[in-house]
Amino acid sequence: MWYTVIKFAAVSVIAYLLGNFNSAIFISKLKRNDIRKLGSGNPGTMNMFRNFGKLIGVLTLILDALKGAVPCLIGWFVCGEPWSFGADKIGLYVGALCVIVGHIFPVFYKFHGGKGIASSVGVCLVINWWATLISFTVGALFLIFFHIGSITSFIIISFPIALNVFSLSATGGNTACLVLLFALFCLTLFAHRKNVLKLYGGNEGRVILFGKHKKRKTN
Repeated sequence: MWYTVIKFAAVSVIAYLLGNFNSAIFISKLKRNDIRKLGSGNPGTMNMFRNFGKLIGVLTLILDALKGAVPCLIGWFVCGEPWSFGADKIGLYVGALCVIVGHIFPVFYKFHGGKGIASSVGVCLVINWWATLISFTVGALFLIFFHIGSITSFIIISFPIALNVFSLSATGGNTACLVLLFALFCLTLFAHRKNVLKLYGGNEGRVILFGKHKKRKTN
């Protein structure tokens, strides 16, 4: 029993610490700026798109998605069945929740992080890659035509999460997995509470993927 507790504790800590690495802050620092002082101030993919353009935005998305996927794979391999990617995925969901907590509430940045969507994309790719690719395509098209980043974010993660919840419920899956998955979704929704208010007031920032990109002045 203690061995199992130690494994879950180790996965939780590793996932949380990996979540603390913020690629938006790291990349903006390389460009002699700080994304937290630009645009919305959020150190995330959409704000990187707005302030540094498409290539930097895509790079941020890839790094954050990778950060979300790695702890899930670690947890899946270490916990559940003995050192294998078996049917028991409780470790996957523990890693998923903890990496998102680390991204949104990073101890190294005084608990002020991003909103967890890009990292959640990585989580969703591990949970159900084909559903995530479908929802990502739909979300990308929505962003291209409507330019609303926050709605795009939830289009991308909602379908794979909902599908997985249905699958777990229909097959009598581990209740703990359902709880962890639901907590992950609620956490990202909580992180977007200000965006919801901005949408209601018609003040949500737009993300223009195609067209002339306006450079921001550096400090």
